[in-house]
Amino acid sequence: MTSFEEAKLSKHLLVPIHHHGKPKILYVITRAEHGGAQVHVRDLACAMRQEFEVAVATGEEGYLSEACRDQAIPVHIVPHLQRRVWPPADARGLWEINGLIRRLQPDLIHTHTFKAGFLGRLAGSLRGVPSIHTVHSWLFGTPALPRLWRILGAPCERLAAYRCQRLITVSEAGARLAHMHRIAPPAKIVTIHNGIPDCSERANLGHDHPLVITMVARFTEAKDHDVLLRAFAGVPPGPRLRLIGNGPLRESSEKLARQLGIQDRVEFLGDREDVASLLAASDVSVLATKFEMFSLSILEAMRAGLPVIASDVGGNCEAIVDGETGFLVPCGSATALTEALGQVLDNPDLRLRLGRAARLRFTEFFEFAHQERITRNLYYEVLLECRRVTPRPQPAPALELAGEARQENAA
Repeated sequence: MTSFEEAKLSKHLLVPIHHHGKPKILYVITRAEHGGAQVHVRDLACAMRQEFEVAVATGEEGYLSEACRDQAIPVHIVPHLQRRVWPPADARGLWEINGLIRRLQPDLIHTHTFKAGFLGRLAGSLRGVPSIHTVHSWLFGTPALPRLWRILGAPCERLAAYRCQRLITVSEAGARLAHMHRIAPPAKIVTIHNGIPDCSERANLGHDHPLVITMVARFTEAKDHDVLLRAFAGVPPGPRLRLIGNGPLRESSEKLARQLGIQDRVEFLGDREDVASLLAASDVSVLATKFEMFSLSILEAMRAGLPVIASDVGGNCEAIVDGETGFLVPCGSATALTEALGQVLDNPDLRLRLGRAARLRFTEFFEFAHQERITRNLYYEVLLECRRVTPRPQPAPALELAGEARQENAA
């Protein structure tokens, strides 16, 4: 979208065609657990209600439903919207989402995660409502996923992409995968990097107490906690490792820590609401992972002013500048991770330099306000394109826009 088009959107009163009041946005996501996609939806819903009437639909009660209700955002539970592929339940989930769209009459549907994206886009298409889908992780293109998903993922995404107006990928790496597997025409694919709100809590990298390494991630197949534990076992005693998050593989990671004899130096903290505070009390952030589209946990660490060491996969290189804000290490290499940890832990000046650069890069590129502005403009672009809103120019801004247009033409 050009700067003139952005100005045109912001200086017109965009009025819904089919009802009075603000345009209506319905967010649909499969699960309500505490994860990156759920935090993303929460932040979007809270920010967009300034200009839109928003509602959230999810398949279960959990972190997201509670967080939205705390902010007085309507939440609708779709009982048969579940992650597992089961055709009878999926058919009922489609019926439930269709009924919800019929009742709420949204002007735009914004879906997240695979199942909600597939059923939500299909239901929107059946009811003639435009939709946008944000891809937090493709279900193909990486061996970290089960074989069935790798086989079915691309065909299902192609079918769903046909039913929506735009695909948002949260990294250029995700966009490249979409182009490689011919998921949608290039004109439909838009990259909008993740962003998170700023906060006041900062790491104090000049303190003298024992150094703390922190990783924030769910214990799933896509993450590489085992590699981090093996790497940490090679770090001389002194620093401590904190692992924040839960998941199906937590128990096996705890067992590995005992086998490696490092259980007294590793803290398994589970899900926490005070992640910002825990990062501010850390010295280094690590993300060992087999695949990552674009990690919010890396952004949280950069926001705190921490150096970040991460596996060189997916969109991690789009957040971390290797050697400037942190280090990228080969995926699956415990030896390389041990070396990077040693380099950062043994050099206070390096930690401070990397942390300051990470904080600066966060404020320049990854504050939530950037993502919010671009996403809002995309909403208006699709709404106008699909005639879900009609522009009614206000007199003074219209004259101002005419002057801007003349200047642009003259240039």
